[in-house]
Amino acid sequence: MSDHHLLEPGAGRTASSTDDAAVLRALLDVEAAWVRVQRTLGLVDDGMVQAVEEVCRTTPFDAASVAGRSEQGGSPVLPLLADLRAAVAQRSPAAAQAVHRGLTSQDVLDSALMLLARRSLNGLRGSLRSAGDALAGLADTHRGTLAVGRTLGQSALPTTFGLKAAGWLGAVDDVLAELDAVDRALPVQCGGAVGTLAAVEALAPGRALHAADLLAGDLGLAAAGRPWHTDRGPVTRLGDALVRAADTLGKIASDVVLLSRPELGELAEPTSDGRGASSTLPQKHNPVLSVLVRSVALEAPYLGAQLHTAAALAADERADGAWHAEWPALLRLLGRVPAAAAQLAEVLAGLQVDATAMRGHVDAAGPALLGERLAAVVGGWPAVRTPLIEALRSGASTAQVRELLRAAVPADDLSDDRLDDLLDPATYLGASDALVDRAITRHRALRQQPVPGAAAQDGA
Repeated sequence: MSDHHLLEPGAGRTASSTDDAAVLRALLDVEAAWVRVQRTLGLVDDGMVQAVEEVCRTTPFDAASVAGRSEQGGSPVLPLLADLRAAVAQRSPAAAQAVHRGLTSQDVLDSALMLLARRSLNGLRGSLRSAGDALAGLADTHRGTLAVGRTLGQSALPTTFGLKAAGWLGAVDDVLAELDAVDRALPVQCGGAVGTLAAVEALAPGRALHAADLLAGDLGLAAAGRPWHTDRGPVTRLGDALVRAADTLGKIASDVVLLSRPELGELAEPTSDGRGASSTLPQKHNPVLSVLVRSVALEAPYLGAQLHTAAALAADERADGAWHAEWPALLRLLGRVPAAAAQLAEVLAGLQVDATAMRGHVDAAGPALLGERLAAVVGGWPAVRTPLIEALRSGASTAQVRELLRAAVPADDLSDDRLDDLLDPATYLGASDALVDRAITRHRALRQQPVPGAAAQDGA
């Protein structure tokens, strides 16, 4: 039975990059690449390579059958290899003997997982770039949209929604930079049974290391420089970058959910037929995409922890169970995080910003929102400070605070114009405008840079 992700709404957006068909495709890509490496080494001819490539490209291998037989050898590589060799043998018995020759199952599966990661990261980064573009637009459009800055759940100081969007943008661009670095370093695995490359060295004396590098080049992966069968740094680094991406997506989604509450009403997800509906409450417009993004952010750290636990317990030259424990956690991260990124990109592209509601909350907060500024200004008049703080805490209006200050501070020391300025939240935004400019400028510069791995992805 196919997996339709009934309990993972939205997972279908990216399922094709990590489903069984994608895993089989990646495994076959590695096997075909290894035969091409053997041709470069002079061990097979073009006809043998063509036979393997045609089978890998055209034969509909049965994922259910491979999965059912994988228990016998502990991985899907062995049953798939048996089917592949049998299919190739019908075209060229000699080519069938060359398939997988010199490798071990972990070489193929680890390299295939890195291919899956590259293809998954390609989609993830595409969604993050779209999200970043949307955020840059929001930051610029709303650089002057006054809003309440909240700390510990309480109103604190005036800010702008543009600055909030710029903060989100900076985090997204940070994640993109980290993912680019991880993508460039995704390594091939090639070590043979215990990491000595003994079988490859026997096939091509003095050229085993070159063969491993050739495999990396063919697949568009990094040359690892050594086998990493039980050094799982490449996997944990990949997992950490995915968790970091989920953290960032979750933070933005959490803000959207909070600011979409009716009592705030500052933001709303884009409308779509049926989206956000309730089965019993017809008036509701739930921020459902943001809710789903949050669910991924809540799950991702535990999947990352599973990868680290497996890495710590990867004993000897080939792990006894720790390697197997990586697979579901890594595949889930590779599937779920890109889906969440696609969901959030859609939210941000159509995010509804209610500037009137934001300004209303600024006005409702009153002069208390300027407490930091006012307390600093009256520092030279100690007798004023205590009644001012009491007035702010009691919810005094702007007019009341103005009257208090006008009565206590001589006009020569605090003119009416200066007092009006002090009580205007729009004049206490610090460097927010410059910060918005900096975030947008950085984003535009990053968007001009070439996408790492794009050529390899196109040719894989």
